[in-house]
Amino acid sequence: MCLPQFGKVIAGIVHTIAVVIYIGTFFLMWVMEDWVFAPTAMGIVCQVFVERAIFAILQHLLLSREFGEDETNVAWWTGRWYGKGMGGWAFTLTMREWMCKVIECSVFAADVFTGHLILFFLSIFTLVPWIDKWHSAMLFWLRPSRQIRPPIYSLKQRKQRRRSAILYGILFVLVFVIFLAIIVVPSVLKPSVSLPDQLLQYLNGRF
Repeated sequence: MCLPQFGKVIAGIVHTIAVVIYIGTFFLMWVMEDWVFAPTAMGIVCQVFVERAIFAILQHLLLSREFGEDETNVAWWTGRWYGKGMGGWAFTLTMREWMCKVIECSVFAADVFTGHLILFFLSIFTLVPWIDKWHSAMLFWLRPSRQIRPPIYSLKQRKQRRRSAILYGILFVLVFVIFLAIIVVPSVLKPSVSLPDQLLQYLNGRF
């Protein structure tokens, strides 16, 4: 392969495309609802739960046990199906992995949005002073004076931790701004985007 981590690169690209498709679906539904957020959010939630119900049925009825120790997953992303000891099962395993990857990418994209929404909501509590002590008290029923003392870090470790905190803090703010812009900007501007009449008639007839 031209890349030493070819399989991981392809997997990352495919999962990113799955997230972009979910964003596109959200905006398409938003346009169909004439930029009204409440029914759009309900539609996305309904879509996620219907997908999960369908995927649960597929997993119980059609998916067999995984072959070996992650060989089929690696073979799918790298394209190397030979030398894995699959024998005559290789043809059917490709179909199984295709279904697995459809389910995996859909669940991953849904989890990206739900996970980030939960993260943004819980991050509000980090602004409360001494919330870490109160959290430990609620978890372990320990008074603040009897809680486990934080470890003593060396100067190098403290610099590394400070660098990581700054980096991930900037990343968190950037992702939060992107999520906020996706929701707020169209709601405020309400761009004059409309679907073709024939497409609207087709979608209204189907849904």
